[in-house]
Amino acid sequence: MNHSQNLPLVIGFFILWLAFVAVGIYYAMKLKKSEELWKFALEGAGDGVWDWDIQNDVVKLSNRYIEMFGFNDNDIHTTSIKEWDNRIHADDAASMAKAVEDYLTGKSEKYVHEYRVICKDKSIKWILSRGMIVKRDSHGKPLRMVGTHTDITARKQLESRLENLAHFDPLSNVPNRTLFNDRLKLALSYAKREKKMLAVMFVDLDLFKEINDLYGHETGDIVLKKVSRQLVSCVRESDTVARLGGDEFVILLPIIDHENDAALVATKIVEAISQPIKVEKANLHITCSIGIAIYPQHGKDEKILMINADMAMYQAKKDGKNQSKFFDEAMRLK
Repeated sequence: MNHSQNLPLVIGFFILWLAFVAVGIYYAMKLKKSEELWKFALEGAGDGVWDWDIQNDVVKLSNRYIEMFGFNDNDIHTTSIKEWDNRIHADDAASMAKAVEDYLTGKSEKYVHEYRVICKDKSIKWILSRGMIVKRDSHGKPLRMVGTHTDITARKQLESRLENLAHFDPLSNVPNRTLFNDRLKLALSYAKREKKMLAVMFVDLDLFKEINDLYGHETGDIVLKKVSRQLVSCVRESDTVARLGGDEFVILLPIIDHENDAALVATKIVEAISQPIKVEKANLHITCSIGIAIYPQHGKDEKILMINADMAMYQAKKDGKNQSKFFDEAMRLK
């Protein structure tokens, strides 16, 4: 067969090759356009897009992703995942890494996680991170993962405010009755299990009604705020000061070695509260009466401990105020 006879066959193969190339280019362009479209759609919704080449440990970041955290440097469009991980809040790094690992290894069906990121200006934002594996090798090993980050800082701040309203006294910003009861229940469980002692202290202000009536509720509120701060300053960080309402406070010492530990704290509080409180030009004088109940001597559940501490507080008032009293069974007879 001569060359002229082979020419149609060669041309046919060439045309077929061109067709395959054209189809490949078409689908590549279509895929690229498709990726660009979903990235555009996600960014239009306010999400930042990330694209992680797992094998080479390189992540590509969209413009919105970069802007979200205050960055504008061109070289941040492509970075190592480890470098970006350094921007994750230290308290969230372990949980985030575990969430990714569980998804990559198949322990979790999806990757959805909330954590904090440190922005360029050192401020902190909460994000909702979502991602999915889009490419694997012939053995099923993940090669590429894409996903989004959504700024949920406003939502987290709202949740925090609602949590604060549910568990903290709005005037004094110390725990309220609900949170105190929760902490007391947990402390009792620990004390029973480890055979430890704890103390519940009822604190009631003396002469507060007179100050409130004479100077008004605004002055009374200022006094309550200052008293709250004084109470907190008299206890350990692990202890709890709560306001039950009005001028009544309750304190939990979750771990004590001796009854005397509670007595020392009570003495410290009595002395602190008796110091003059300056409100505008007036020096106001109040005192407090404290009742103390110890687990397990004075009660083995939260209800009995609270009742007995309250009873001891009323005895302290009856005996002259400005002092503390331990619960005693004889008080029930008075």
